[in-house]
Amino acid sequence: MKKLITLLEKELLEYRIVVKLPLFLALFAVLNFAFVMTGDNVSVSVQTSGNGIFNWSAGSDQFAGLIGKLNEIVAGVVYLVLFLIYVPKALRKEKQDGSLMFWRSMPVSDHLAIGAKLIFVLCLVPVITSILLLFSDFIVWLLASFFMPDDMVSSFNVTLLSMFIHWGSFIARVALMSLALFPLACGLLVISQLTRYPLLTVIIAVVMFKIAMYQATGNSELGNAMSDIYGLPFTILTSDSPLTAYFEFGLLSNLVLILAGVGLFFASAWLRGRDEMLKM
Repeated sequence: MKKLITLLEKELLEYRIVVKLPLFLALFAVLNFAFVMTGDNVSVSVQTSGNGIFNWSAGSDQFAGLIGKLNEIVAGVVYLVLFLIYVPKALRKEKQDGSLMFWRSMPVSDHLAIGAKLIFVLCLVPVITSILLLFSDFIVWLLASFFMPDDMVSSFNVTLLSMFIHWGSFIARVALMSLALFPLACGLLVISQLTRYPLLTVIIAVVMFKIAMYQATGNSELGNAMSDIYGLPFTILTSDSPLTAYFEFGLLSNLVLILAGVGLFFASAWLRGRDEMLKM
């Protein structure tokens, strides 16, 4: 356990961006509050590209209505951005700064090192993001307590109890997002040890796969299936029912992805132990 904590502390020190977000979310919360205060009846409808329509209503039962939903979406997007920033470079950075040889001299196995990175990005980062969401919601509650009449506070459900319920529901939401991101993270960790530009490689591979499947079959069903895989975390984030969104993807499909993620985890650990054989 001490080894794992040490590895997590190392990642946290090297990626300080995850602790610099409170100011951003606090500012966003203030801007959201000012936006809603400009009108009594606010409703936003966003049309996505082929994935349906989701409506955000200022009169919803969740904390702070539209403001709370926007805070939730922003916090989730920040988590996804941090995921994309961290995972492709997590293993390459070790080799570039020479720290890999240092950790090789320590009693830290490749499996533990890879596992620590996955725990960091799939568990610790979303927890920190959820705390940032709580901070953002707290600012909304504080501003509402000072500037909003009691009847409006009640109608927008801006209470401390609702704030903590909102926080708990967000933690459950990002937990499902992390489960959906697990195979993607393991895949990127593998690819990052085989190429200098893992994210670009994945994007090109996906585009080429979609084009090839469309030319071979005459339809885009397989391409859409792949889009559903990497789009699942965002679908969970924006869905009214994240659990339903996760299981709508298919119980068998989710199980296959998790098993694939486990296989990619072991492949990533194997590659890390043989990095001298790879020409980066």
